[in-house]
Amino acid sequence: MVSELAHRVRRAFRPAFLQRWRRDDAGVTSIEFAIVALPFLMLLFGLMSVCVYYFTNFTLENAAWQAARAIRTGQMQQSQGGYAGAVTSDDRKKLFKKALCAYAPMLADCESKVVVIVQSNTSFGGISKPSCATNGVLTNDALAAFDPGSASAVVLVTVCYPWSAGGTLPFFKMGNLQGGALLMQATVALRTEPYT
Repeated sequence: MVSELAHRVRRAFRPAFLQRWRRDDAGVTSIEFAIVALPFLMLLFGLMSVCVYYFTNFTLENAAWQAARAIRTGQMQQSQGGYAGAVTSDDRKKLFKKALCAYAPMLADCESKVVVIVQSNTSFGGISKPSCATNGVLTNDALAAFDPGSASAVVLVTVCYPWSAGGTLPFFKMGNLQGGALLMQATVALRTEPYT
């Protein structure tokens, strides 16, 4: 008798409870948002990281191209324009780095971090491949070659920059230098004008 009564009570309350539970959708939106939010945020931060990387890389390439114009036109070699008064190779190198960094204001500590390698020859085949880093260590700027050449010379300008933000971007860590920085490199190959 008691078991029959308990059975009837359970059957009477079960369908009402289940039907009420099925109709109640108050927390469904929160659960759906929780399921979708994490992948969406990961995708968003990853996309922003890739965009920042390509923007910084484009800025470095554009700055190298714009600064190399003084070599192409012979202003640097003849100490004209922004290079007036630059007599030694070190003076020209400092002014070149200053011009480069003026075209790339978003690069942090540009003049102290950037390494510039400038090689010249009479033909493209005579220039050796420059190396910005060896075993994860950036080339020393004081030891980097800086020879802008003369009129009608082939010149290869290589700009190396250790981008420290490259190792700290979320979901897009690419640091390949010691300390976690990412080596960014821009190269400009040109033939100087016959300015003499």
